[in-house]
Amino acid sequence: MRTDIQCLRGIAIIFVLSFHLAPNLFVNGFLGVDIFFVISGFLMAKNLANLDLLKYQDFLLFYYKRFRRILPMYFVSIFLIVVMVHLYLPDFLWNNNNRYSLASLFLITNQMVIHDQADYFNEFFSSSSSMNAFLHLWSLSLEMQFYLLVPFIFLGLQFLKNDYLKLFTVSLITVFGFIGFAMILDKFAFNFLFLRLWQFSAGFIASFWMKIHKSKLPNKTQNDKIESVKEKKFKCPFNKEDFVIIALSILALCLMPNKIPLLILRPLVTLSTVLIIGCQTDKLQLLQSKFLVYIGDMSYVIYLVHWPVISMFLSATIQSYLFCIVTIIVASIILHHLFEKQYLKLEMSGIFPLVFLLIATNAYLQYSIRNDSFWSYKYENETKKIIDQNNESYAPLYDFETRRGKCLEKDLDVPFEKNQLLGYCRYPPGKGNVSVMMIGNSYILNFVDQIEESFKLNYSEFRYISIIASYGTFSSSWKISEQALEISEKQVELYKPDVLFIVPRYMQNIKDPIRENDELVEEMNKNIEFYEKFVKKIYILDALPEYSENFFTLFLHYLITRPEDMELLHLNKKKADLDMKNVRKRLRMIKCTKCELFDLSHLFVENDKYLTFDRENMMSYVDNSVHLTTAGVAPCDPIFKNITKEILNKF
Repeated sequence: MRTDIQCLRGIAIIFVLSFHLAPNLFVNGFLGVDIFFVISGFLMAKNLANLDLLKYQDFLLFYYKRFRRILPMYFVSIFLIVVMVHLYLPDFLWNNNNRYSLASLFLITNQMVIHDQADYFNEFFSSSSSMNAFLHLWSLSLEMQFYLLVPFIFLGLQFLKNDYLKLFTVSLITVFGFIGFAMILDKFAFNFLFLRLWQFSAGFIASFWMKIHKSKLPNKTQNDKIESVKEKKFKCPFNKEDFVIIALSILALCLMPNKIPLLILRPLVTLSTVLIIGCQTDKLQLLQSKFLVYIGDMSYVIYLVHWPVISMFLSATIQSYLFCIVTIIVASIILHHLFEKQYLKLEMSGIFPLVFLLIATNAYLQYSIRNDSFWSYKYENETKKIIDQNNESYAPLYDFETRRGKCLEKDLDVPFEKNQLLGYCRYPPGKGNVSVMMIGNSYILNFVDQIEESFKLNYSEFRYISIIASYGTFSSSWKISEQALEISEKQVELYKPDVLFIVPRYMQNIKDPIRENDELVEEMNKNIEFYEKFVKKIYILDALPEYSENFFTLFLHYLITRPEDMELLHLNKKKADLDMKNVRKRLRMIKCTKCELFDLSHLFVENDKYLTFDRENMMSYVDNSVHLTTAGVAPCDPIFKNITKEILNKF
């Protein structure tokens, strides 16, 4: 293996490890994975370019070599991670880890991530804050799927007559692949093989370019003649080492503490990796470093080991950082020398039994963790009671069937997938004379029950419509957001409610810096003016703090394992307010005579913090999907009662 490529691997794993240890400091470090993809593309091109892929034996030989290199260590790591999860994590974290461990065994972790990210209320399962010890295996699943595909790509390339055509073809794959990657929703593109293929094909470019360059090199006699001619011509002031230094400088941006736009940095990192591989220099000390070579040799094991350790044991203390770093290093060295290097010496007759044994062992473990009482987690009675109470407080937001059971009307024709319509409901007629409508996104589901109950049936009609990406007064860049706004306006125009509640969770473009003659403010004023034609009073929810994904899980984890650090879970008020500063400013720039903002955030303020749980009862205010639990909604009751009283006095 080339020394410079092993050094590149070492650099890549250092980037990834730095990012996972300190994501707020090394914000671009995850692009180390992109470096691995380019290296894989180059090595596969180098291996396959000389094979006659018209023979099925060549296909099988290629697959055998790939599986021999990857699967034994991969299956051992999954086994160890499953055991660690059930020994060191509480049982409320097991279900998600069990799902992902099974997906990882079938090499489809990336597909599981895509599946979870497509579900608004389950998106947090695939978040890095979910204590999901298998999440890092998305890249290895994607890489294995690439290995299944790549021989067929090179089978097609064999029909091209020369290397120039092959270089042109893989360059087209890279260019158009990147365009597709940039145009598709980033979370989906991040995990989907065919939208990542452009980075593997960038490695193909390096391989074919080197092959062409090598074929053009003259023999020694010709070289002497050419050099004498060159001396008379213009000489380029840069050599290949200069270009490699520039490329390494670009890679170093991955360690910058400032976030760089991904559509700029990702292609730069990809092309820089291609340049370093293509130049193949041995004159730069960094790319001949014995330390980086050793780290590169262990990079596969380090990648498998590091994330489970970090996701389970890393906290805000220096001791936990030291523990994680030392554990990762020691475990990687042991596994690399005692297992990885040893099984790579085995012939086919040894590899197949080993892989089958590891598959069987993992299969039994999967059965055992789901069926054997040995794995049961023991809680103290008081702790178990608190966990159960918190789970009960969490559940109502997602009890869609119970919600629908209260409704006379519960369906609506929409131009998008039905699961994007979170809820539509007309309650049975009340005994009052005021009609009420609520529009917004998932926050409607948080507050609708409490608002409806505060009226005590003193309304003539009460209905709500909750749509993903519905903000009521503006739309984001998503098509569904524009459609949601259009539907909301049609509903208001059709039913002409006396009172309109606009209750969104504010995200995306409303947080952007405010410009002179701000287009978003103009859009908000235009839509408010439309609503004012049909309603008598509008109540708009002011900005709530942005909570962390998987907060509920983190809260319970701290409750069980680190009760002395519970206060660290409250939000820093200054930071939270800064995040929502432009939201609040824009809301106060609305021109509306019938509007009133209602603020709930002050109910959770204590000195310099936003409280995230009730200290007395140890009840979390926040769930895993950044919504409030029933315990979090309860403190809002006085605000809603005052609003209801004001409405009933006016109507």
